[in-house]
Amino acid sequence: ADAGTIARGESLFESSGCLGCHNGDLFTNNALVNVGTNGLFKVPSLRGIASGAPYMHTGCAATLHDRFSVACGGGDLHGNTSPLTPTQVDDLVAYLESL
Repeated sequence: ADAGTIARGESLFESSGCLGCHNGDLFTNNALVNVGTNGLFKVPSLRGIASGAPYMHTGCAATLHDRFSVACGGGDLHGNTSPLTPTQVDDLVAYLESL
């Protein structure tokens, strides 16, 4: 992805509340949280996330895009992502893939 796309994705990452849990050098606070997916789970590092498919503790997200579906991603308990447009999700995914 180009630098502009990644920069837009980084801005969305920050404004959608992702930094509350995914922060620091490894993009994790190592806390146990309920993100709307049936229980408490340790916040994973996002470093190298692009090579970690499938995603989520159940493996319900075959791709990073799938993580942002309501059925798999936990809705707005897992970041304020429901208002994002498909283009914004593309930007956010590009940013995540750059980590």
